[in-house]
Formats: sequence, structure tokens, C-alpha cells
Amino acid sequence: MKDVKNLEEKMDTILGQGAEMDGNISILGSARLDGKFKGNIKVQGSLIVGKTGVIDGEISAKNAVIGGNIKGKMHIEEKVVFESTARFNGELTCKSIVIEEGVIFEGNCTMTQKGAHKEEPK
Repeated sequence: MKDVKNLEEKMDTILGQGAEMDGNISILGSARLDGKFKGNIKVQGSLIVGKTGVIDGEISAKNAVIGGNIKGKMHIEEKVVFESTARFNGELTCKSIVIEEGVIFEGNCTMTQKGAHKEEPK
């Protein structure tokens, strides 16, 4: 996928295969995850979850390409792409979605013109 190659070249943070992390993390740029992460992850740019990546928690990002296993809530401002190896169980909010053949998607998807962007309460 051409979009994935462009995103991979600009990765600011990488959690490699075999790595495991628990907690909350906020990333200013883009990130790639091929290991296991449990907790909340906020990415201002794009999040790529490789086919060995596993996330259990809440995800917030501008764009996402998912090839691994996600359990929890995803709030994506723009576009999310589920590659054929992806498994998703939870709630998804996004502006647009692409689901390749072979994806296992169990849960709910809410698509809005504004994506997952929410105004902060005053």
C-alpha cells in the first residue's frame, strides 16, 4: 500500500516486535507499533500497527493503519485503514474507513464529517 510506505518513512516513535509496554503515552509525531501495548496512546500524527502489534486500550490519532490486533476504543480524526491481517474488537470513531478482505471487525463504528475531533469543555 503506497500510503503505508510514505507513513513508515516519517516514523518518530517505534515500539518494536518483542517489546511490551504498559501505561499511557502521548506522541507528538507519528508512531509504529509492532510489539504489545496496554493502556492509552495518543498520537498527533499517524499510527501504524504492524501485523505483530497488539494494543489493549484507548487510541487517539489523526490517521491509522492497522495490521495487528486492537481491543478497546479508537478515536481517529481522519482515516483508518484495516489491512487484511487486522483484528478489531471495540468502538471506533472516524471520518473515513477502509476495510480489506479478511479483517475481523467486532464492535461499533461511528463515522462523522468531523471524525473523532471533540471540543474540550469550557
